[in-house]
Amino acid sequence: MSDADRRLSPSRLATYGTCPRKYEYDAVWDVETPDESRRYLDRGLAYHAAIEETCNAVREADEAFSDEEIREYALDRVRAEWTARAKRSEYQSDAQFEYDRALTISAVESFFETDGIEHARNSIATEKTVTYDRGDRHLKGRADNIVRTDDGLHIYDYKGSFNGIVSWRSADSIPLHRNGEEYIAGKLKSLFQAAIYIEGAKNLDVYEPGMDVEFSFYALLKNKTREGHPDGLQVSASGYPRDVTDIYEEYRDDIWAIIEDCYDGIVGERYEPSRFEEIREHSCGDCDYRAMCSDYLSAEVRIDE
Repeated sequence: MSDADRRLSPSRLATYGTCPRKYEYDAVWDVETPDESRRYLDRGLAYHAAIEETCNAVREADEAFSDEEIREYALDRVRAEWTARAKRSEYQSDAQFEYDRALTISAVESFFETDGIEHARNSIATEKTVTYDRGDRHLKGRADNIVRTDDGLHIYDYKGSFNGIVSWRSADSIPLHRNGEEYIAGKLKSLFQAAIYIEGAKNLDVYEPGMDVEFSFYALLKNKTREGHPDGLQVSASGYPRDVTDIYEEYRDDIWAIIEDCYDGIVGERYEPSRFEEIREHSCGDCDYRAMCSDYLSAEVRIDE
């Protein structure tokens, strides 16, 4: 494996942390799986692109945008992105297609009525690759938005919801997962993102010693409403951030121990699941590879017997 191949992302590390065999099928063998639902993909592509393009436009403009111009630009972009990316044929009905379209537009509109203006005005870079070397372990990530604050830098990752995102309610399970007492694979990617983005940001040209570096997930579709109206169903969405910086600082040693274990397993090509009973209980049901996985199939046979 070359040094370039050894630079692993939070997503790859989390796949391995969920199940080494799943990583083997996905990253090593590159086995094709059924296409994922277009709904969540279309939403994500549209609102990510709208935020990115708006932040870039404000940053690169020759003349300052007013707040209202930022909002109008963002709404124009999300409508255009939805039209360009979403395909009605991928949806079960016109109603489902229109619901997702309205929800995505509402989420962007709400975002730029609140925190989005600040994000756009202070954005340093969007879709920025960050790298971090921890000894001979080489890591990388791609930050949705890096925003300058009074105290330093704040990195944002835009999501639809907080599903799979670590919180203080689940944080005390981090050392238990490390020690094999609990299994929180669903939270690993968010932990790995926090670690790699926070440390990787310190390698950016814009970073200065002593700067604070914070990292938040922003759930754009956290709150959703729908109600009847004479003109049809009315839907709306709004969101807010979850700062996980303090969770990372509190559990830094445990998080890095888990990352290092996953990294070493990938580089060492160790794909035999060592915690398969937990994997089977919590992760196999959502895995696209279970129909071909010898570990899963043999476990099913033992249970049937």
